[in-house]
Order: sequence, then structure tokens, then C-alpha cells
Amino acid sequence: MFKEMSNLPYFLIAVLFIFALVFFAWFRQKDARNVRERFKDILIATYGVQYFGRESEKGDLLDSSGQLLFLKQGLFYRGRFDKRELMIPKEKLISVAVTDHHKGKLTYQVCLAIYFMNENEIIDRAAFTIPYPKQFIEAINHYFLNGRQIKVKKELLE
Repeated sequence: MFKEMSNLPYFLIAVLFIFALVFFAWFRQKDARNVRERFKDILIATYGVQYFGRESEKGDLLDSSGQLLFLKQGLFYRGRFDKRELMIPKEKLISVAVTDHHKGKLTYQVCLAIYFMNENEIIDRAAFTIPYPKQFIEAINHYFLNGRQIKVKKELLE
């Protein structure tokens, strides 16, 4: 009996780990379902996106993780926990850059900066780290630009 009790902490850790995995999967599915109910025209959904904010927003870099959606009318970002949202209509998209800085500060990782015209008709920039950035740029060219290729600039400080 004493030998079985010595394995109890390992068993509890395993049960907690499995519970955490199931909870995370449930939470992600719930979030995805809410977005699918809100938008019926989703072309591509990208999860695991980190959003650093817009250049026009005051303050430091944001640290918002969530999902980026390719809709027929543009790009839509929604934060998972902070519920931050950003909509970039496809007509307002100007260019994409590979960068390692945003708002004058290093992001310490390579990310994509998307240049667009904001609601005040001023060129703005939003930065994201995106899984599979090459496919992201190809999807923008294919779905949004009707054969017109956008140039991908490099804006690396390091």
C-alpha cells in the first residue's frame, strides 16, 4: 500500500495535465465557433497569431495573442483573452513587410508588418507574428489582389 501511495503525486500531475489539455482544446473550439457564427465568409483562419498593435496607437507594444481571419472583405484579427479587434478592408491594404521592430522597439522575433489606410485615411501599420508567413503572403496575393502582386519589403534592424 505504501508503494502505491508514492505514485499518487505523479498520477495527480498526469490527471491535471490531461485536464489542462482538454480545457485548452475546448476553449479554443469555443472561440473558433463564436467567430464562425459571426462571419460566414471565412476563407482562411490562422491561430496562434501575436499582435503588437497599430503604429497609430499610443503606448508600448501590445502582447495580444489570438486569431487572424481572411475574409472575403479583408483581414480580421481578434484577441483570444483581451478581445481586441482589428479589421483591415482589402481595399485599404497597401503592402506587407518582414520586420523585427514596431513602434520604434524591437519585437525580438521576425514578424509581418501590414501597411494599410486607417479610418482617417492615413497610412498605418499593424505588426503580427504569424505561423507560416509565406503562405499568409501568398493568400493575400491570391484572394485580395486579383493577380496584382504586392511587394514584400524587408525592414530588419538586426
